[in-house]
Amino acid sequence: MINFAEITKSDRMMKKIFPLFLCLFALSQAVSAQNTVYRMHVKMKNGSTHTVKTDDVQEVYFTASQPYDPSHPVTADVDAIHAPQEGGTYIVHINADIPLSTEGGTTNPSEYDLFSHFVNQGPVILTTTYTDGILTITVAPTTRYIVNSLDVKLYDLEGTEAFSLIVSQDGDSNASFISSDGDNYIASLATAMRESHSKYRKADLEYTGLLNMDGFKAPLDPYDYRIRQIWYTIYQGINRNTQLFQNCDRPGLDVFRPMCTVLNSVAYYELVTFFGGVPYYTNSDDAMGYLPRMAPNEIFNNLIGLLKSAMVNMDEKVTGYIDNSVKMYSMSKDIARVALADIYMYQGRYMEAKPLLEDIVNSNRYSLVPAVDNLDPECSEIIWSQQSSLPTRVQAKNTTVVWFNYNDYLCIMQTYADVLLSLAECETKLNNDTQAKEYLTQVATTKGIELTSTETLAAISEVRSRIQTDFGGYFAFLKRTGQALSTLGLEEYQLLFPIPQDELMMNPNLTQNPGYGAITR
Repeated sequence: MINFAEITKSDRMMKKIFPLFLCLFALSQAVSAQNTVYRMHVKMKNGSTHTVKTDDVQEVYFTASQPYDPSHPVTADVDAIHAPQEGGTYIVHINADIPLSTEGGTTNPSEYDLFSHFVNQGPVILTTTYTDGILTITVAPTTRYIVNSLDVKLYDLEGTEAFSLIVSQDGDSNASFISSDGDNYIASLATAMRESHSKYRKADLEYTGLLNMDGFKAPLDPYDYRIRQIWYTIYQGINRNTQLFQNCDRPGLDVFRPMCTVLNSVAYYELVTFFGGVPYYTNSDDAMGYLPRMAPNEIFNNLIGLLKSAMVNMDEKVTGYIDNSVKMYSMSKDIARVALADIYMYQGRYMEAKPLLEDIVNSNRYSLVPAVDNLDPECSEIIWSQQSSLPTRVQAKNTTVVWFNYNDYLCIMQTYADVLLSLAECETKLNNDTQAKEYLTQVATTKGIELTSTETLAAISEVRSRIQTDFGGYFAFLKRTGQALSTLGLEEYQLLFPIPQDELMMNPNLTQNPGYGAITR
């Protein structure tokens, strides 16, 4: 049936469309008389063609389309709606002088974006209906921790937006903050940190002679696969961490900024103490480029600023053994303090490192345990440790076979004993030898280590050579205190590892450390 009552156009428009009615009517009559299938083709001004079979047509009618005129705005009796976590139904009275619909506009499909799904957040889930000036909005209950507001829109019959209303909702405070995608990503950061630190620690112990397992000793070769493993594994963690770091300005993601800062700071500290200047990434695209080496102090000064800023939002608490993503991304301020103090001490800025370490001691959050190594992950001495993989048997310098659990489901990053020895080092460098010996004696006495050296720095080195097998960093200590050449019998150039040869071949902007031969590409 052709509904002429709905036609409200001018006579001129009628003259244009009436032939179409007649054509359609004639075709429908022909269809009833024979088995031929007819189709109606309507060609639009934009060149597109719409086709319909005539026997599928039940009714053809036309309606008036009044476009939205901004000079006559659509108004409502409310400006916004805020729903509780349980949701609810809301009636909005709309004042408009044109027909409106909830359908219109265009939506462009977007690719999946991990960092938009990192935390347990999502838009308000709702349904809408609009009839005779009444807009009904029904908001569903939410299980999201964070609910993002949504614009409810009304359109004229041409699909142009004529009105919008913001609908927001309380999140579920009992829901998990982080999504499963975010949880998996944080777990991958923990794994990357564990694996890179394990490589760092093993290289540190072997190069300083504390362990004898794979013969990783001076002089090193740029072609040595172990050099490549250290470089690659640490940068792999940096690359993955930086992907999250550069997205921390997004809503809900700022909470991960302190963790990202600490992880990058520890990683770059380990790189610099082994290799000197290295490429410094500020975004994930840097990994695909050919960055030159940045000077160690420039890297450290960048990290110092980031750590200071991050510490403002970190809590005064004990993190200890990290075995879940929540503990990982909410690590304590003490972890950042140790990372920052290490950088200051490597730069010789002992006056600035000292108060950071004193804050940890004065907090009374930690205490020493008698064990020299293989610390229990739950013990009171742990500031930061993580799950690790399987145990590996190693041979100590004195040829006695021992087991070190650097791969025994525990990766020790920071300990209270290290803090006390670092404080002793600071006091010595600041000419407070009496106070330095007090800190040193606390560690040596508790752990049953008999000191043979009378000079304080040498005595600190003695204790560190015993306890630092758990977490590494002995080489950095020896270098910053000027004891590496004499203690390890190294030549000056051997205070730095060679840059891996394959990195030099791939990146034309890299230079080799002195003493390791000419670059061949």
